Amino acid sequence: MPTTNDGVHQLETQRKLTQEELEKLNLATTALTSPEGNRALAIRAKTNFGRIARFCRIIPPGLRGKTRLMKALLSSRLNAHNVELKDRFSNRFLVPSLQEPIGFYLLIDGVYEKEVSEFVLSRLQIGSTFIDVGANIGAHSIPAARKVGVSGKVLAIEASPKVFPYLERNVELNQLTNVRCFNVAASHEEGELPFYEAPLDKFGMGSLGAQFQGTPVTIPVRTLDQVVAEEKIAQVDLLKIDVEGFEVRVLQGAQDLLKNGKLPLIILEFCDWAEVRVPDGKVGDAQQLLLDAGFSIWRLEDFTKGWTPLNEPITTGFINLVAQKQKR
Repeated sequence: MPTTNDGVHQLETQRKLTQEELEKLNLATTALTSPEGNRALAIRAKTNFGRIARFCRIIPPGLRGKTRLMKALLSSRLNAHNVELKDRFSNRFLVPSLQEPIGFYLLIDGVYEKEVSEFVLSRLQIGSTFIDVGANIGAHSIPAARKVGVSGKVLAIEASPKVFPYLERNVELNQLTNVRCFNVAASHEEGELPFYEAPLDKFGMGSLGAQFQGTPVTIPVRTLDQVVAEEKIAQVDLLKIDVEGFEVRVLQGAQDLLKNGKLPLIILEFCDWAEVRVPDGKVGDAQQLLLDAGFSIWRLEDFTKGWTPLNEPITTGFINLVAQKQKR
């Protein structure tokens, strides 16, 4: 398979993949395609994404105006589907769409959510255990698996039946043996729940909350405590949660982890409008649950700077938070 010097390339023909891989990817991409774009997302190369990535990554991530400039320059090239990229660590990713932020930032920066990625990797070491709830295509799970090494372990939990094949494929592309992938939703009780898939250009936004005027699919649901017990994990070094507003449900199903000293550190996303969708809940419930369980909470930036924690839950806006168990 031809590659460019910086390792960014796009799969050229379906003959390059095994039949089993093709069936998984065709199932996922056909489901992701909108009725208006009712065509198979052919795995093809029409653009030299190697040159594009090399150019885009000259500009540092987060530089003001970079996102707007790159979107204007790349224009229709962002319509490409099933693009294989290498991140800044040379990990390989098959990305459903470059229009969605995960694919877009992997292309232009070589990393998705740079601050989150740096935090996660800084808190892991050889032999650590990392759980990624809302793993999507593995943008955080795969670098974490490299960091913890073969003696460490990563549990990558992704609810979307459409996105999950990409997660599995990306683990295979990187030949990782220390990642366990689970196609379930982590919630407060075991069973089944309706899940609302997102359109192709928003593939990172699938949710248990009704959205996009779509028809839900039924997916299996597990509690985090059940998964951890079955995997015989005694200690979790870091938990990441990004589940489109349903973070409180994940935590409700992790009471043993939270209360028995098995989990010292959590990074989670807070989004006010997403938390509104949780039945019988209110905005800030996830933070309050953590406070009640003996955790202190910081904005991610404040935590990395050593500033003081929050006095009470944040209830407006969109931000990444860090929760740390306080010693008695």
